Amino acid sequence: MPRFTTAPVEQVAPKRRQRQPSQRSQVRKQYQEALRDAVLYKHEALVVELDPSDKPLTVRNRIKRAADSLGIDGLVVRRRKDRIVAYMPGEGNGDH
Repeated sequence: MPRFTTAPVEQVAPKRRQRQPSQRSQVRKQYQEALRDAVLYKHEALVVELDPSDKPLTVRNRIKRAADSLGIDGLVVRRRKDRIVAYMPGEGNGDH
């Protein structure tokens, strides 16, 4: 006949694995942090240097999504040759 006992769940349940954030989630967070640091904290433009393998439209969309998630309205995003620049209009020239 089986014997029944009790034990704390933490001792008998399998340990839950800590999942790593997905690659997409990590990239999204990087863009948000970079945009927050440059535009919100330093009041500067965010400059993204493009590698030949980067797709400018993808980078631009990521910047726009990061701005939306941070609640940044009116962000200007422009491509200048091999880089993309994002800034708030009027920043740095006293036109607030």
